[in-house]
Amino acid sequence: MQSPHLASHVVAGLNARAKWKERKFDEAFELAGDAADLAAAAGDDDTWWEMLYLQAECRRDQGSIEEYLRLATELNNHQLTSTSSERGAKAGTMVAVAFQGLGRLAEAAAMASDSAKLAAGDPDLLHVQILAQRALIAALAESRLLEDAWRECLQLETLLADVDEDTAGKGYWVIGNVAFLADRVADGGMYHDLAAERLSPSKDVDLWARFNRASAEMRLQAKLLDSATLRCIERAEMATDIVGGSERDHLEMSLVRARWNYLNQDMQEALAILEPLCAQSSILATQTAAEAHFLLGRTLLALARLDDAEAVFDKSASLFDQSALPERSSAVHDYLRDNVGSAAKDRGGQHRG
Repeated sequence: MQSPHLASHVVAGLNARAKWKERKFDEAFELAGDAADLAAAAGDDDTWWEMLYLQAECRRDQGSIEEYLRLATELNNHQLTSTSSERGAKAGTMVAVAFQGLGRLAEAAAMASDSAKLAAGDPDLLHVQILAQRALIAALAESRLLEDAWRECLQLETLLADVDEDTAGKGYWVIGNVAFLADRVADGGMYHDLAAERLSPSKDVDLWARFNRASAEMRLQAKLLDSATLRCIERAEMATDIVGGSERDHLEMSLVRARWNYLNQDMQEALAILEPLCAQSSILATQTAAEAHFLLGRTLLALARLDDAEAVFDKSASLFDQSALPERSSAVHDYLRDNVGSAAKDRGGQHRG
């Protein structure tokens, strides 16, 4: 029942936000659009802006990254956004996250850095600054600029002392990711433990799924093939199944399980996951698709399918090039040269024998 004390556009906005929290993203998107129209008619610019922001969040959470970027860019370029540091930092961070999702990592880092600076001048915008700082660190880490990312992590850590547990947990999560990538394995475990203590599956199952998936990914990159890593994978799989998750979420989860199988020398199981996954990899961020193909190439090589492996390695290198990650592309070419050549020689020797 509508409260007589609340304007119709405010009620519509609350309903849209409630649907978003229930993960009914299409309904939330439509309701947010209705609320934005009502707010515009009522002259309520603040609610109008927040409803467009909510529409962008819906597309992000559905994995519709191109559409998310379009909405975020429209919001970032709007005249109303330029009148507020908070709006500018929030919209800029959205654009940065979208760029990262599309593999445009240098643009993501630049946009996130600008957004963090915009929020840093106002103590009331601490949470907005933390959002931007996390986006900056993620873009730098995916670009393998690990010294820069670690420096920004130390800056982020200073911001986490007086925030709620959810915000602190997300902050420690991203710091732990960078620690693992930088071979600071003990630090990575410590920061992920701090994150796990603060993030609760009872409060946000989707967040819990994404955290455990990311923690498993980092632990696997550090070659930690222990029961703690397997628990992270199993928790993430269960939580992803509970919330449903987007197609992209399920593909990213499958990639983690495939990496576990590969590192445990279960090549047939890894292959069974990776072949259909790579066939759908256009859904993933370009750099993630590149990593998936690299893993598939190594799996095929381990199974002595040399010609197939070579083609997949070429595809992986091309995708890394598209993501402006020349070092990762070079690593693929080096792996191809060092391993496919020697495997071919071994095969030739066997035939001659």
